[in-house]
Amino acid sequence: MRDERIGTVHRTQVIDLLNQALTEGSLPEPDYDARIVAVGSATYASDLLAQVQDLPPRLQWDPRAAAPPTPPDRNAGRGALILGLLAVPLSFCLIGGLLGVAAIVLSTRGRGAHGVGPALIGRVLGIVSVVLTIGAVAALVVAARS
Repeated sequence: MRDERIGTVHRTQVIDLLNQALTEGSLPEPDYDARIVAVGSATYASDLLAQVQDLPPRLQWDPRAAAPPTPPDRNAGRGALILGLLAVPLSFCLIGGLLGVAAIVLSTRGRGAHGVGPALIGRVLGIVSVVLTIGAVAALVVAARS
């Protein structure tokens, strides 16, 4: 097998194995710390394999069986933007907060594009609508007490 570049999914899998080894006592804490740092800076599968090669067989990592990263949903960004645009004016009706939360959640699925894109704008508008909804609820509570 040739040495391929790895991603966050692969690093997370190896970190989980190292956590398990530490918990079971197969790995001393200073060694664990050094290996976590090495995993964080790993670029190739061989870098990750070197961190688990001396662990018991059940804690070995196989890069061929590693799950490939899931591609971002291209329509999620547009959906987040639409929900964010609807959420801001409706936040004073209190339903905007729910739409804002939906926009925030949907925007996390639309990652992949760098810079300012529909997913980021939808997330910002979702956050604004949630804050406005909280303010509207607080204003209603204050008005009800007076």
